[in-house]
Amino acid sequence: MRFIILTAVLILSTIVFPANDGVFRGNRFIEEEWTGSQKSTFKAVGLSLLLPGAGELYLGDKRTGIPLMIADGVIWTLAAGFSFYGDWQASQYKSYAEKYGGVRVDGKDDDFFKTIALYDSRDTYNEITLLYERDRTMLYPETAEWNWQWRTEDEQLKYYDIWTSSEHSWQRFKTCLAAAGVNRIISAINVLRISRSGAPALNVSMKAYPNRANGLGILLSIEKEF
Repeated sequence: MRFIILTAVLILSTIVFPANDGVFRGNRFIEEEWTGSQKSTFKAVGLSLLLPGAGELYLGDKRTGIPLMIADGVIWTLAAGFSFYGDWQASQYKSYAEKYGGVRVDGKDDDFFKTIALYDSRDTYNEITLLYERDRTMLYPETAEWNWQWRTEDEQLKYYDIWTSSEHSWQRFKTCLAAAGVNRIISAINVLRISRSGAPALNVSMKAYPNRANGLGILLSIEKEF
């Protein structure tokens, strides 16, 4: 998230401070040319980076400010839901692996839990890996700590389904974080246009729809009137 916000600031710096713009003269900051009105554009941009739509409301533009603010609320609500569900499913597949695969879950990383979804036992994994990779450093130690053995194929497939569900939830969570960053960039650019033109620059709307690949899609529609 910190990277997304930093990226937004860097992008905005190229828009706000173009060469020979006249905003800076020597080392002096000309505030009246920066604001273009009684309200500070700098403050409006900062508000938009913190909460999309807040900068628009500060400048008096409710038409785009409220939809952007609502969209951000929806995005973070979805992110929280995906995070909770992904974490819950992770606890479920670990418990399942412990009960039906004889897995000792403590101290294991994500790659291990992915591997046991694809191979019926540690011995099978080690044999196939040694045959194709010829790299013994990739093998799991032949100790009880790293052993697993699915009793039936159905149990392994059931584990795979739970693990996949958790992974998809975390992927959607990351998508929501990216959407939150994009929403902030859009809002910041919008307040720059509003402050310079004195009128709303964009028409913003958002809707969610089912997506076969990821389970959920978010469509953010932005229109510019000419």
